[in-house]
Amino acid sequence: MTRDRSIPIPPPSPPASTGILRVSGNQIVGEDGKPIILRGAGLGGHLNMENFITGYPGHEHEMRRALKAALGEERYDFFFDKV
Repeated sequence: MTRDRSIPIPPPSPPASTGILRVSGNQIVGEDGKPIILRGAGLGGHLNMENFITGYPGHEHEMRRALKAALGEERYDFFFDKV
């Protein structure tokens, strides 16, 4: 039995008509002064399992073995199928 494990992703917002962003207090604002929300994903160490990024000792094959032991075979396969 296969379950749909997809995550619904809303459509992206249209590009902002303001061309220059700046900082106002603790917010990023457009030329009109209205707050702008930057959206995106930084995959960084998630896809690059190197010990200097993750902070865990060892090599990728050792980290994968530890993840499999912690997650179990099915969740491990699901995780790396999505990576």
